[in-house]
Amino acid sequence: MSRRKSFSLLLALLLVVSIFTACTGGNNAANESSSSTNQPATGTPKEEEKPSWQTEKITLKFASWETPEMEAKLLEAFMQKHPNITVEKDSSINWPWTDSLTAAASAGNLPDVFWVENVPVGVENDWLYDLTELWDADEETKAIYPNIAKQAVYGGKRLASPTFQFIMGVFVNKTLLEKNNIPLPGYDWTIDEMIDIAKKVSNPAEHIYGIGGPWGNLSFDEHWPALSDASMGNSTFDGEKFHFTNQQWIDGYNQKLELRRLKVEEKMTGEEKKAVFGDEGAWPMQKGHVALGIDGSWNMAALGAQMEKDGAGKLDFYPYPRGKAGQRMPIVLDYIGISSTTKHPEAAYELMKFMTWSKEGWLTRLDLNKELNIDIDKFPVAEFSEVWEKMDGQLKMEGVKAAIKLFDQAVPGFGKTLPGWREYNVWLNDEQKLSEKFVKGELKPADKAKEMEDKANEFVSQAMQRINQ
Repeated sequence: MSRRKSFSLLLALLLVVSIFTACTGGNNAANESSSSTNQPATGTPKEEEKPSWQTEKITLKFASWETPEMEAKLLEAFMQKHPNITVEKDSSINWPWTDSLTAAASAGNLPDVFWVENVPVGVENDWLYDLTELWDADEETKAIYPNIAKQAVYGGKRLASPTFQFIMGVFVNKTLLEKNNIPLPGYDWTIDEMIDIAKKVSNPAEHIYGIGGPWGNLSFDEHWPALSDASMGNSTFDGEKFHFTNQQWIDGYNQKLELRRLKVEEKMTGEEKKAVFGDEGAWPMQKGHVALGIDGSWNMAALGAQMEKDGAGKLDFYPYPRGKAGQRMPIVLDYIGISSTTKHPEAAYELMKFMTWSKEGWLTRLDLNKELNIDIDKFPVAEFSEVWEKMDGQLKMEGVKAAIKLFDQAVPGFGKTLPGWREYNVWLNDEQKLSEKFVKGELKPADKAKEMEDKANEFVSQAMQRINQ
């Protein structure tokens, strides 16, 4: 073959390769590098557009039983953060709370965001917006304690959010123990220690009592099973069923009946209070006549200061004592929801969390506590270290610091979230009057445990089926 033909053939081949490379883009990395290096910029990156709820003018209505001064300041802080959102306090929602919500719902005037006294009532009446999508997309919800995050979920839908947790602990009158030469127990004390102290202090002839409970009930049957068996929660409920035939429930019930019979428990009548304190509505614990007061942290803010002012004793707040399963402290939760009829669910969600459990909301709240001179009586439902560190300096009772370390093992109450529980209590107390008959000695808890267990499970099972449909 001649050189001319060879050169022509080579030239043809190069032309084909060149055309092929141009069509396929050749070495993409090289081309991109060359392009980015040599070509002038055609424009700046476009800013990501904000969602409409952050830009459009929105008005939300809000209802809670928060301290009015705190509520007003928090709402003000929220509106400063979101200047496009105006929040109005809905004063038409008041006590009786559920009745007010019922009336508002009937009139088509539910607030956009509102505290909920009984979640199942709100679910069954379609008051509540399904929070699941917003909740699952929110990184902050991962910080909420797992035992609390399980609450208010029905058929896989989250229909309300926890707001705060209150500790069910024991107010200890240190002065009364000192007068009786009884050493103060450690904060990791036991059930046996609590009962022993109560019996030693009790002197009913002088109207001095070893122990008292909230609403006139020591509630050992509610709390003790979970302290002895980690598989159980409040009142033996394991998440699906009750177990009143469990011996721990029976023993707890019998123990509270015995302390009442021995007058170790404070159960003064109005007439007795009138004779001793001059006021038939007096609270013997506040008067310094009860050594151990099982009660909620909601009384921390005022009780200790009032007792010390009146010379009724110095007070500390102990975590609930431990049993065989450890120190599983009972807690009480409040709840908040978004109206199913709200036109602005994203904005309502941001308001809901800021006013209750978010990190920013709590940091703002702690600043306002100082400004408004409000003592802490409720606690976050989420593990935000920055919040707990800031809160530490505002806690006035040493025992509270021990109690908050137990939140990861705490046992939430279910009275505000468990469908069927209200109906069961109507059957128990109003129809059968079993609690009254136990107190009078007409019946023993063990004799009725199976019937109560079956009835509670029946009410709850039926209500859950109904609510999950």
